[in-house]
Amino acid sequence: MNRLVLCLLACLTLAAPARATGTASNSRNIAEAYLAAYQRQDHDAMRALYAETARFIDPTSLAIPQITPPIDWRGADAIIAGISSWGIAQLSYEIDRSYESSDAVIFDGRTVVSYQTGIGERRFVYPIITIITVQDGKVVEHRDYTDFAGARELPAPPSRQIRRE
Repeated sequence: MNRLVLCLLACLTLAAPARATGTASNSRNIAEAYLAAYQRQDHDAMRALYAETARFIDPTSLAIPQITPPIDWRGADAIIAGISSWGIAQLSYEIDRSYESSDAVIFDGRTVVSYQTGIGERRFVYPIITIITVQDGKVVEHRDYTDFAGARELPAPPSRQIRRE
């Protein structure tokens, strides 16, 4: 009887990490697909990945209304409207490291963002931690912790003028 109990415990111990790894891997795949769509500003692809109750929040934005209105949107329509209001011309992540914890995939690095403004394009680099939480194959939360105080403005990209010969 003792051997049977020990055998069952050993089987359960070996099987549990395999299940957790499979879920985490799927969460990572979905989080990476979402982050790629976010960088491309592909709102249709983002919408397809959002859960009905999705949330996009940056708690660090809540205390700096002089820089940005609070970022805390719920539902795909509100999230996409909020992101669209930023006037992003280009967005890219430079990821130093990423890891998984339960259903969350954490990306630690920087974002390089170009904004289209009335006076032309402006580029900034922001230190950032982005946490994408996935449940049942859908993104339920995009949570950013942006170091707005550590942001740096970068030189504007060269203008794209047509050369005449």
